[in-house]
Amino acid sequence: MQNVALKILVIEDNDELREATLAFLQNQGHFVRGVPQAEDLNDVTGGFLPDVYVIDLNLPDEDGLSLTRRLRASHPNVGIVITTARTQIGDKVIGYESGADLYLTKPVHPQELMAGVAAVGKRLRTINQQHHHTITLNLSRMQLSGPDGDVDLTTSDALILSALTRAPGQSLERWQVAEIVASGKDTLPSAATIEMRMTRLRKKLASIGAPRPSIKALHKVGYTLCVPVVMQ
Repeated sequence: MQNVALKILVIEDNDELREATLAFLQNQGHFVRGVPQAEDLNDVTGGFLPDVYVIDLNLPDEDGLSLTRRLRASHPNVGIVITTARTQIGDKVIGYESGADLYLTKPVHPQELMAGVAAVGKRLRTINQQHHHTITLNLSRMQLSGPDGDVDLTTSDALILSALTRAPGQSLERWQVAEIVASGKDTLPSAATIEMRMTRLRKKLASIGAPRPSIKALHKVGYTLCVPVVMQ
């Protein structure tokens, strides 16, 4: 299985090991850079923004744990893989508490490193996709915002989407939607009218980049919201 190419920065003071690691990762299709110590990071990252850092703990200047904490605080969505000769469980716990996604003990087999980097990369893609697809509902402005722009909502649209977002399981029965559409009127709308409203709302969600299906019809039951919506 081919993995997605990542930008990987290796911080390792052993020149031979660093070069071997870079060569292996590059052969796997990744874009790589390497430095022997933390203070050299700025010389690289100015034109190279890493997805994943591979960090040795025993560095000659700033300790790898300190570097891990600093990177995690400033770049919460990057991947961090620690490689070290420290094998004690206490060291591993501290490594994870410092922000590492993965703690590998040396000697690290190249295949294990490859699998670990791939797993961290998968987590990064999931986070980025979730961020990309997040939809924001602004009730005061009666507006939806997404990765492809903004769209104005009618009062009925906003109330339906707000109710779906707040509902258990993000699902509403048809009669609940009908009451929202009726807005206090004596006569409830027909099933066809409700479906027309939901179709219009789906189109508005699609126009701002929401993944499809954004709203699913539950046969003879109601509707469920299938995309994350943040309310403001």
